[in-house]
Amino acid sequence: MDYATLKAFKPAEFEQAADGYRALGNTAQTAKDHVDTVVAAGMRKSLEGEAADAAQKQLQDLSKNFHYTQTECGVISTALNGFAYDMAVATRALDSAVADARAENFTVNADGSVTYPAGPDKVDGKVPAGGTARGATDGAAQGIWYLPSGGSVRPQPPLWPCPGDRQSDRRRPEGGDSSR
Repeated sequence: MDYATLKAFKPAEFEQAADGYRALGNTAQTAKDHVDTVVAAGMRKSLEGEAADAAQKQLQDLSKNFHYTQTECGVISTALNGFAYDMAVATRALDSAVADARAENFTVNADGSVTYPAGPDKVDGKVPAGGTARGATDGAAQGIWYLPSGGSVRPQPPLWPCPGDRQSDRRRPEGGDSSR
């Protein structure tokens, strides 16, 4: 997820969607209970015969469908609430990092890059130059995805041989070889 998307993310929208699914699940539960306790029970008391038995079977199927809807809505509601919570944590962390950057007189640009001023003190006889940091600068973050000779982006291959892999796609560990 890029900076602008995370900055604009509104967890409340996902929480509202979760509430909608929860309400739909509650409606399905009410409908299931009505089919089971009112409609089917009333039919059992007043109707007999082959047609009544077939109708009871269809009501049981309808009840199962309402139960399925209730269950699935609960799962979706839980997933949306969990996603909203996790993203709210990430949004708060981003807001904190932006505030920290601004407190240090850094500028956080619209694309998420950070522009920093020249250093105030000399280091090794020179004043450190200002500049702009863009994207992932950590070697581990940069090395997660790569473009193999086939041209499609995919995760880095393991450091050791796997059945069916090509020697040219293997990475070599620092200070060693990939023939292990």
